[in-house]
Amino acid sequence: MLHSPPHWIFILLVMIDFVSATISGCKDTINFSHLVLVSESFKYNRTYYAIDGCEEMQLIIIRNTGDIRLKGSVPYYYQGNNFTFDRKKFVQAIDYINTITNIDFWQSDLDEFEYGVIMEVPTTPRNYIIHHTAKRGEKLLQNERGRDKGKFRWWEDKTLSLKLYDAGRNIKAKQSENRKQVIRNAGWDDDKEYIKFEIHYKKPHLCLNNGRAMKLYCLANPTWEDRLKEDLFEQYQRLNPYKEITIPTDKKQFGTPNIYAHTFTEFAINMDYSPEDIKGLLYNTINNATNTLSKSDKDARKREVSKIQGTLLTPTESQWDLRNYLQEAINKTNT
Repeated sequence: MLHSPPHWIFILLVMIDFVSATISGCKDTINFSHLVLVSESFKYNRTYYAIDGCEEMQLIIIRNTGDIRLKGSVPYYYQGNNFTFDRKKFVQAIDYINTITNIDFWQSDLDEFEYGVIMEVPTTPRNYIIHHTAKRGEKLLQNERGRDKGKFRWWEDKTLSLKLYDAGRNIKAKQSENRKQVIRNAGWDDDKEYIKFEIHYKKPHLCLNNGRAMKLYCLANPTWEDRLKEDLFEQYQRLNPYKEITIPTDKKQFGTPNIYAHTFTEFAINMDYSPEDIKGLLYNTINNATNTLSKSDKDARKREVSKIQGTLLTPTESQWDLRNYLQEAINKTNT
């Protein structure tokens, strides 16, 4: 049984972050008064603008098709951080962009977006990040840059990326003191630890809508919000929080054979093998030693395997499992 987060854990709302959305053959007359020209690409027939805001939000004009693309982090654009950002603020932000650009982006096709949650955890995020891998059988490629080890890890397939990162570190490293004070007022505590789990939907129509196109307005719809929260929980379960076997306090129970058994069993459990599966693998190795061991030798080795396995305190859950934290966050937005 998984432990619930302690009552003092501050769990934040799930939120939308980065979006990329495109209007094909846009007929609206663009208001350029709040746009700053950033660059032009003659090779790709594109003009890049930044929309006035706390942080840059791109407006990209694709000249040969008349397409208009909105691209960037909505909470960073609207309030300068992504510590908290609910659906109401998301709607306000897009409405504001629509007003100052004279473009109805609600009708745009949703190309990509991010959806996740920041959670307060009782120990350093590093411990959670390094103790997560993809489950066996999941077609997820694990990524981690050397400089980000223990700070940011992500897993991806062709349609999405799953991210775990140290959210508090991002605030401390990237925000000015004035911005930090704003975030403190929203609930951030410099002395506490925060981790973010986030999904980057690279092909949201395939992940969430059976191949049918999604519009930006879907992200403002309460029904869709329920679907996103459900998928947030489901996608997390494609990851495997590392289970650790307790080392015995009696050194007589931790001789060299026990150390081998401890290490192998812990590794195998975290590859989704059950204790019975592990015993079967070991028994199979013994049975294959037909030119080395007699039947009585094999029986003796099997008894020794069972005895050593009996000393292992096999875990049923992981202390690094974030499922209950995610569920609490989802429940919070449902109230």
